[in-house]
Amino acid sequence: MMITIAVADFNQTYCQGLKTMLEQVEGFEVILLPVSDFTPEAIKKCPIDILLMDEDLYQSCKTGIGEGETLWPVTKTIVLTMDREEIATLAGDVNAILKGSGKREFAEQIMKLTLVEP
Repeated sequence: MMITIAVADFNQTYCQGLKTMLEQVEGFEVILLPVSDFTPEAIKKCPIDILLMDEDLYQSCKTGIGEGETLWPVTKTIVLTMDREEIATLAGDVNAILKGSGKREFAEQIMKLTLVEP
């Protein structure tokens, strides 16, 4: 089973490095979403299983959203953060991971969200 992962982050160098690292995991396919056209319409064009997004981008997208609404059509989202304390402040079913985490940590969290055994 192939898991399609989209990465959206303001730092394109980080995105490319994360893509390279995650594509080393068997069964992972990674696409990069440019922040400049990070819209629900753009995301709908590429079917994805998991969205990895920068914390600042996540915060800007959720601003103004009413309760129960989702800006993007992806239910499985992992927020990429630099601060371990921020992980605890994310609401609801949104997951978070430190940007500096290793391949194993990313793979485990992605597989857990997609219900695939590591």
